[in-house]
Parts: sequence; C-alpha cells; structure tokens
Amino acid sequence: MSKVSDEEAWHLSIHLIEEQLQVLPITIASILKPADVANVEPRLLSDNPLLKRKPSPAKTGSGGNIVAHGAEPNEALDLRGSHQALHDDPHKKANYIRIVVSNALLAVGMFLREHNMASMRTPEIQFFDHVLDAILNANRFDVEPGYLPMATFDGLVIDSSLNGKPLFNDGTTEGFMEFGDALALLQWLSRYLRGEKKYVSGGDAG
Repeated sequence: MSKVSDEEAWHLSIHLIEEQLQVLPITIASILKPADVANVEPRLLSDNPLLKRKPSPAKTGSGGNIVAHGAEPNEALDLRGSHQALHDDPHKKANYIRIVVSNALLAVGMFLREHNMASMRTPEIQFFDHVLDAILNANRFDVEPGYLPMATFDGLVIDSSLNGKPLFNDGTTEGFMEFGDALALLQWLSRYLRGEKKYVSGGDAG
C-alpha cells in the first residue's frame, strides 16, 4: 500500500482500532446468542443485498481460473444452517469468538507492522507483537529459549515457558489470555496511540 506520513498513519491506526472495538461487541453477542432465523425466508438470507457480487460482463483470463473453473461459489452462504450448527454445538462459540477476536488483532497488528509502528520498545507493544505471532502460528506461541520477559501487559508476562502453549483456550488447554484481555489490549492501544505523538521505530523490538 502507499506510504503515508507518520501523522496520518497514527490517525488511521486509531480509526482502525476503534472500528474493531465497535464491531466486536455486536459480533460476539451474535455468537453467544445466535439470532432466531427459523422464520426467515431462506431467499432473504441467501439473496441479501449486502452479500451480492459486482456484475462481471466478461471473464478475465487467468491460469488460476483454468485450475479453479471460475470463481463462482458452489452454493450460497447457508446462514440458517450456520446459526443452527452454532446452537447445536456450544463448543463452537468459543472457537468462533477466538477467530473474530484474532482477526481484529491481526487487522490492527498488520497495519502497525506495515507502517513500522510495531517495533516500538514499549513492553505492551512488544507483548502485542508476540500475540500476533501466536495467532499466525495457529494459536500457539513460538518463543525462543532464554527469551527475557520484556513483553508485558497488565500483569501478563511473555517468556520462553510459553513456547508451544496456546494463546487462547483451544478446548483442551487453558489459554494464556482470555478474550477480555484481548479487548483490553485493543482499548489500551487506542488510548496509547491517542496519547503518544511520536514513536520509536527500528531497533530491537523483543
């Protein structure tokens, strides 16, 4: 993406975090208590204008299209079935929340990395960087032996003993963080970025 000034990147990062914090409560609420779609016409779900595609008068050539036989989905999104599956398997709720929370963290984290804001020496920023790595590593920490605990957030400390352990509960093992900790981290980032005018880039980020 095109590079922007440090000041603009600062404001864009705050805007991105605030967007995530606005959407997450609604998304999590819909997962914890799925909407009653039993009496909704299936057509209204599959043909929702918010899920439409752009008209494509002509196919564009691509080797990928040859392999995939076009980009049309095989079937419409089954919103009713998805809600029913969530009702039938309560264990999916935690997994779905993990995915949406992780996606929000990734969206913010990738923006900070793209604009060289993720290398700040602040312990909380270093903590956030390790969290991102764990998300990209299938919810598992990858911390080198002997790593000194320089990454901390609100009493949570990352050290080499976390190597291989889950970031969030994986259904069998307790996670290092709860979902509330992740939301608190995003809220902290928003407050921190609003208060900071300059950041230190480059150097060791831990």
